[in-house]
Amino acid sequence: MKTLEIQSGVRLKPLIRCYESNRVRSEAGFGSDGGDLIHEGSCWSCVVDETPIPGEPDGVELIVEIQLVEGRVESAGVALVFELDDWSAEDYVLMPAAVYAGNRFAMSPLAYPPLWRERADFSPTMPTTITDLPRLSQNGGVSRIELTTGDMATPCVGVRHARNGRGRLFLTTQGSIWGNHGITLEESSDRQRARILISAPAVRENFYRPGDGGLRPSTDKGVTWKPGDGVTIRVRLYEFPALTTLDLFERFATVRKAMAPPHEVKPQLPWSAAWAIQERKYNAENWDESLGYYRMAPDFHTTFAVCDEPLCFLWQCGWVGGGMVTHPLLGEGGEVSRQRAWRNLEMLFERTQAGSGFFYGLGDGVRFYSDGFDKPHPWNMHMIRKSADVLLFAIKQFDLISRQGKTVPVLWETSARRVADAFVTMWKTYGQFGQFVDVETGGMCVGGSTSAAAAPGALALAAQYFKEKRYQEVAQAAAKAYYERDVKAGVTTGGPGEILSAPDSESAYSLFESFVLLHEVTAEAEWLVMARDMLRQLASWVVSYDYVFPPDSILGRAGVRTTGAVWANVQNKHAAPAICTASGDALLKYWRASGDALAVDLLGDIVRGLPQYLSRADRRLGERMKPGWMCERVNLSDWEGPEGVGGNLFGSCWAEVSLMLTRAEVPGLYVQPDAGVYFVFDQIEAELVGKGEGWLELRLGNPTAFDAEVRVLCETPDMIRRPLGLNALHGCRVIALRAGQQAVYRFDQQL
Repeated sequence: MKTLEIQSGVRLKPLIRCYESNRVRSEAGFGSDGGDLIHEGSCWSCVVDETPIPGEPDGVELIVEIQLVEGRVESAGVALVFELDDWSAEDYVLMPAAVYAGNRFAMSPLAYPPLWRERADFSPTMPTTITDLPRLSQNGGVSRIELTTGDMATPCVGVRHARNGRGRLFLTTQGSIWGNHGITLEESSDRQRARILISAPAVRENFYRPGDGGLRPSTDKGVTWKPGDGVTIRVRLYEFPALTTLDLFERFATVRKAMAPPHEVKPQLPWSAAWAIQERKYNAENWDESLGYYRMAPDFHTTFAVCDEPLCFLWQCGWVGGGMVTHPLLGEGGEVSRQRAWRNLEMLFERTQAGSGFFYGLGDGVRFYSDGFDKPHPWNMHMIRKSADVLLFAIKQFDLISRQGKTVPVLWETSARRVADAFVTMWKTYGQFGQFVDVETGGMCVGGSTSAAAAPGALALAAQYFKEKRYQEVAQAAAKAYYERDVKAGVTTGGPGEILSAPDSESAYSLFESFVLLHEVTAEAEWLVMARDMLRQLASWVVSYDYVFPPDSILGRAGVRTTGAVWANVQNKHAAPAICTASGDALLKYWRASGDALAVDLLGDIVRGLPQYLSRADRRLGERMKPGWMCERVNLSDWEGPEGVGGNLFGSCWAEVSLMLTRAEVPGLYVQPDAGVYFVFDQIEAELVGKGEGWLELRLGNPTAFDAEVRVLCETPDMIRRPLGLNALHGCRVIALRAGQQAVYRFDQQL
């Protein structure tokens, strides 16, 4: 069996594989230049086309066509095997949104929702720990990761070789007529060699199913081939210097869309129309008049009974929207919404703060608890990320209240100071913020993660608002520590509260935002460098192409385009409509300061795709989803079973808050007339029709069936040199476009 040398240390071997159930029964390889192959009485042909990639001298594209010429074969498939000789167990392995650092972490096979519940297990220096996920072995024995392209934000395997400082990326497409491709990485027993397999169809011996406790035997199998059946597999390989893990992410960010067809989301629902639906829904379904707060969901999603008492966790602060949804309701809502948001904040600041200064994580409006899922956590365990989110959004809302000409209640400011003080005390005591703390005493329960990544940014804003130097000092020290430990290692962890400390997108965005806020507060360039590095890792969590759903699935029938969906974490293997829980406005702030095009590319993909996932009276997304509801599931993976791909839209949740925040914090149209630059983020169309010195004209169109009110941020050179700051859209220009209307608008220094 010959192999084809593709790059130094990388050989290609096309295979025919015959299966017995989900296991390889036999396999045979083609010659180095393809040709014909007789295997088990059947005749196969293979053509390998290798071409350079224009403008990318470090890359090569392979197009491999394999066809059955004669015979009929039951339960078979094909695979491209890439053999790597320069391997080491120290190599960093990336499979975007699925594998970071090879997932070579400590493992605890806990049932969902996994959590350290025994005091004996607590540790302030908890190592990164995952559940029974696909991973490379930390020890001896079999070391194999089996996935499909549906398990990743980008179908890609990236490797940074520790021995020679080289990086490699293997990118492919979603699949073939046989469905998603399989992508397997397996190490030799001595960890000196490895194989990457791209197969059609995907046949895994084991797959991840959280409801069944982790890795379990799959039901995958080969397919029946008849004469004339064939498959074409496209792969792009890049090899480049990668002295650090940051270099691997740098190159990945530039080619993440290289295999994706052109992407376009047809405007269907302007943000203002979405806002009207959501505001109505929140006031009709989420508001509790007797207790004065917005419940997290009308269908009790993310709410669970407290032991045997007839209570529910109807409130959670931070993370999934509590104390965050009040921000857009205060800024964008009508009088009723503003009054109710105010009452909700009264509850937050005046009734939910523990003696430590941190906030109780959840409650029912009467009683509040440290935190919990199926029942309250033991030992007063509180996920500190929630209190970091509360502090961040407290300062945002204090600024907004002042802009509206009102006075922030002293009790609220005192509450915000107390939580900021609690973070300072935590840092000075432990040198970290940890993941779970004792909400009553402020003592550390479980440490070692990036869970409180929002805290440095929140403390920087608190330092600015309260003019408190020590908040700024801790913010900077903590941000630098996160950068040295987590960003440089290529792993941020522990943002959600039910993944142990697995890698996740939420901590990635929060840390990026903290770096951006520190730059806005201090004007120091080092924070832009850290933000740049973090941005490239954040990009690995954002879906880079439009996944082809089963045509009879909910999202398939709705014609959803997945570019811009944000993967949750390596354990909960779904993408989501948005960042949990944020608008992504830090991406625009960073772009203004840096000019880094990746930031606006990601922001545009995320926010333009968001309205697709809002269920409407004229476009219901499945039977369960009422108008105004959004579900967190954008299932590309079969982690919830094959029937869950493109489905399992179970109810209302935090994604609604992200869309509401987007309306409040991201301009629908951004314009720099002097530079001739404009970006469309809302669901409208724009065409440049004229420009001159200091001005430009755009033809704006609203092709949707809904009237639109588009918020415009138009900036002069003097404005661009200043930080965008908080609530930058307050009082900005609004352009009204009727359904189907087109009109030309001039933008200049007169604004």
